[in-house]
Amino acid sequence: MNVLVLTQFYPPESCAASSRTQAVTKALVDAGHQVHVITAHPSFPAGTFPQGCRPWRFAAEVRDGVNILRVPTYASPRLRGRDRLFNWASVSLGATISALAVRRRIDCVYVTCPPVTLALPALAVAKARRCPLFVDVRDSYPDVAVKMGAWREDSLLTRTVARVVRRLYGAADAVACVTQTVANEVRDRGADPAKILIAPNGFDAVEPSTRAPFSRDGDDFVVAFAGNIGVATGVDVIIDAAQRVSDLKHVRFVLAGGGSAFEEIRLRRDRYGLENTSLLGPLDRPVALAVLRDADLCVVPLKRGIHDSLPTKIFDSLYVGCPVLVSGDGEAGDFASRSGGGWSVAAEDPDALAQAIRKAAADREACRRAGATGRDYVRANWSRSRGVSAIVERIATIRN
Repeated sequence: MNVLVLTQFYPPESCAASSRTQAVTKALVDAGHQVHVITAHPSFPAGTFPQGCRPWRFAAEVRDGVNILRVPTYASPRLRGRDRLFNWASVSLGATISALAVRRRIDCVYVTCPPVTLALPALAVAKARRCPLFVDVRDSYPDVAVKMGAWREDSLLTRTVARVVRRLYGAADAVACVTQTVANEVRDRGADPAKILIAPNGFDAVEPSTRAPFSRDGDDFVVAFAGNIGVATGVDVIIDAAQRVSDLKHVRFVLAGGGSAFEEIRLRRDRYGLENTSLLGPLDRPVALAVLRDADLCVVPLKRGIHDSLPTKIFDSLYVGCPVLVSGDGEAGDFASRSGGGWSVAAEDPDALAQAIRKAAADREACRRAGATGRDYVRANWSRSRGVSAIVERIATIRN
């Protein structure tokens, strides 16, 4: 089959969406399919392009057997809301032009969401080529934005996105969802229940770097975060908790990642005068995994109201044997407990988070046991290949 993949994020960008899509394209190639990716020039999370990149041009390359076309892309390091919107819109426009101009046969269109802006080229190409449409949903919009309080339920934006996704899900021949809760929301937004499959996230067997980019004294207790530092990730609760445990001189915080809220987090740290907190910026995946491997505890923050999210940073942390402390409600906290790999506190509660960190720092043996238990559980049950295999099998048999 010739599979056309439309995605906002793709390597070398390092984020959960990029990793999931790359795992799918690799599995498709390994299964003997021809894969053609249309995506942006890499700019996430800093809003800047690599040296030598010409983002205003179309650029073709072949990587690991995947044909990749990067379309003209707008990005800005200011990382304002409108900058992200222009970024998504530029990629959607370029993807529409490129996909409709493809001369080869297309047997299936595979599109990842969010952002929902790629729904437009996906619908256009699937209709023009009369080929099946496969939608991979990581977060169900507009539901997740309303739950976080970022969008009003009755706003024009929410209503517009709701109409777009209803049309997208209604036209889809298959929809993959990362959790059952997301599947329920997608069903309520117009997807045929018979066409929905659960394809959960999981760990990728990536070898961590030999050395982490931070040093530690023998008595240090290192609390880590590794992931996108955006407005929706709630990393500010970690800074607030760090301020509350600053009297514990052996407790250190190491945050790896970049994003739209990075500067705000840096200013918050400096305003508190936190000498116990280091911001490492964006890191390649092997280096970020080394940060988690060498830490004593990983904090996974979620915004209040998010109950259906299972962030890949949970799997990454447990994969390398680092226990997790979820600052959030719902499935993520339940998973930490069920796996034996960690604990949870209420979302956006820095006092509860600080208290849990104090308790963990006072019982390192409990942390080591949780890390080992969680590692064994995740490696035995939560390889990303499980969800990816379900996607590839459905694509191979999908029919209009």
